[in-house]
Amino acid sequence: MKVSETTSFPHPVLAPWSTDFDGISFTSQISFRENPDDNQVSLHCAATLDQPDIAHLIQEGLATFGCYIKCHDTGMRRLQEFGFPSGIRHFAPGALLGNVQLRPMVWSIQAIESYRPAGVHAEFSGTFSIAPGQILALGEEQVIEVTRPPLPTIESIFEIVLSKEVGENEFEIDTEHDRITVLMGERTFQLVQGLRQADETTRAVAMNSVYVPVVMQVLVQLAEGSEHFEQYRWLHPFLERCRLSNVDIGKPDLLTDAQRLLAHPFASLAQMIEQEDAVDVAAS
Repeated sequence: MKVSETTSFPHPVLAPWSTDFDGISFTSQISFRENPDDNQVSLHCAATLDQPDIAHLIQEGLATFGCYIKCHDTGMRRLQEFGFPSGIRHFAPGALLGNVQLRPMVWSIQAIESYRPAGVHAEFSGTFSIAPGQILALGEEQVIEVTRPPLPTIESIFEIVLSKEVGENEFEIDTEHDRITVLMGERTFQLVQGLRQADETTRAVAMNSVYVPVVMQVLVQLAEGSEHFEQYRWLHPFLERCRLSNVDIGKPDLLTDAQRLLAHPFASLAQMIEQEDAVDVAAS
């Protein structure tokens, strides 16, 4: 959605820079809060609208108030409803980062016949038929700066769970939770849990043997549309790691990209072999 002060509409739109209305205003106040415990961002938006006909349309459920949210760093583009005259919305950690542009607006959500709000400029003659999704009022764009939290480790967005429904020496993944869940049969689960207690290098190699195919499968699912996972907390840290690793989630190179996201896991294997060789040489 591209809206600016030069955008023209076939019907009157209430905006600070527009002459479509005489002596009528629409303003909004936006504030935000970052929760330091979980990095969740909360947006609060309050509107002052002194055009009674547009306010009545909102109250009757024919129109709604909200903001168009655009965040370059995370790729979010969303038309987000808020309560009227004020409301608050919460966003998952990592959904909003850095520079975030917010454009308050009122838009129709149902068809509106014979639209001719009071105070409209005389240049508009007759009435208008408004289809759903048409803008009725626009506010000044506002910009907030959301602190970029430390990027969590790749392992922190995964969870390994015992499942009696998964065969031995196999595992399955479930991406419809706040953490990507890796389901394992009992024998495999116990083996992995034991390896996780080993020294750091062994643990890294063992876990990457699990994470490489899991990350490949996640990339396959994201290529089909990341919006399906918007409500889950693992998504935006994963997308941010993709951005930093130059991984194109629209056209992933599965094996290569999985290795990039895991910081080239075989480097840990080479390190472990070098350490063992060094021990053998010292012993001889």
